[in-house]
Amino acid sequence: MHLPLLTPRKRSYFKRILSIQPASLIGAWPISDPVGSKLARNLLPATYPDCELLLNGDFESAGGGGADIFARWIETLGDGAIADETTLVHGGSHAVKVTAGPTQNTWVFISYFGNPRSMYVEPGQTVIITFWTRGDGTNSGRYALYNETGLSFIRSLYTVGVPGTEYTQVQFSHVVPAGCYQVRLYLACPDANGGIAYFDDVTLTTTYTNPAFVQNAVSTVTFGQLGIGDGQRSALFNGANSALHLGTTGFNAAFDGDVGSVIAWGKVDSAGRWTDDSTMRYLWHPKSRTDITIYMIIGRHTDDHTIFWRRRVAAGIYEQTYVFSPAGPTTWFCMGMRWDVSSPTKNIAGFLYAPGVVAFTKVFDADPTGYGDEAWNKTTYPVDDFNCVLAGGAPNAQLWIGNQAHCYQWAGVALTDAEFLQAMVP
Repeated sequence: MHLPLLTPRKRSYFKRILSIQPASLIGAWPISDPVGSKLARNLLPATYPDCELLLNGDFESAGGGGADIFARWIETLGDGAIADETTLVHGGSHAVKVTAGPTQNTWVFISYFGNPRSMYVEPGQTVIITFWTRGDGTNSGRYALYNETGLSFIRSLYTVGVPGTEYTQVQFSHVVPAGCYQVRLYLACPDANGGIAYFDDVTLTTTYTNPAFVQNAVSTVTFGQLGIGDGQRSALFNGANSALHLGTTGFNAAFDGDVGSVIAWGKVDSAGRWTDDSTMRYLWHPKSRTDITIYMIIGRHTDDHTIFWRRRVAAGIYEQTYVFSPAGPTTWFCMGMRWDVSSPTKNIAGFLYAPGVVAFTKVFDADPTGYGDEAWNKTTYPVDDFNCVLAGGAPNAQLWIGNQAHCYQWAGVALTDAEFLQAMVP
């Protein structure tokens, strides 16, 4: 009797990557999500609790003037009034005062990006809303939570139950419904003509798993496309509102701008894209909310048939390029980058693999001292908003045109050359 030979089944590509420095892996985005998805899921089990979704919840940052009273908030006067309260405050020097008119249609709502796009959440999460409020002795303010994806209220306008003249802390929690990926928070006037309510020190927190979110309503990302050939799918980006948003307080908590590694797969839409000099186009781009001169990039350069790697912290810039010869590929390629500016021996290195075009190659391996080796303080320069993306440089800038697949990022560890080979070659 002859027994068949047993051949061990090869481990899938993305599972192999997950085994590389798993304790330091903060993002595993195969971008293999089904058609119609609203996010590129992160495969990692790590969660980041108590992540704040609001900016300027204390109303201390002023708006642009006139009707724009508070930065990051949208003011809707209706037939009432909204004012910057500087005397009756809970903390700091400012609160919002909302006075009802005859139809009680006056409120402020939070705009996380400075316009009506709103905060990113995941179905099934619990969001916790906490704020300090007071009334006028008779009337209480109201709040509401809106599902911008599904265009419906999670909690319609509801009294907060504090008519008194002493600031009181209140808290509400809501489970994010199925199909909801963006929410909007309203703080509203009382439901009585002439009623006054005050709000201060507002927080809205949740637990993040750090997926990459599509832009609500306007996104043109098409998931479920052919992938690199490993059995996983990819997403198609047409360069119109198609960046995937990484930046949240959860991502910032995991991020390390001084020591880390990343790989990402991309494919341009056509040969002509390699001679399109209109703009650079990025596969991966963490950029600070507070200073747009602090960022890292891997992607396509404006020079013909060229890709590049860059780390910039203010005036310090380190950049390297690679020119495909005779032309850039219209098939898949993978870029890798490591950075370590915290060690005595500083290092930035770039890697490339383009199946059938370029064998796995270490393109550069250098000491960046004096050129982009400055420390990145993520407390001062957080990556927690729309400036931190995949497949672009911002929601509507440096947008990738073509496909993107597997992207993986490590924090606090600079992968070895052997680990990059293992991660980049299926």
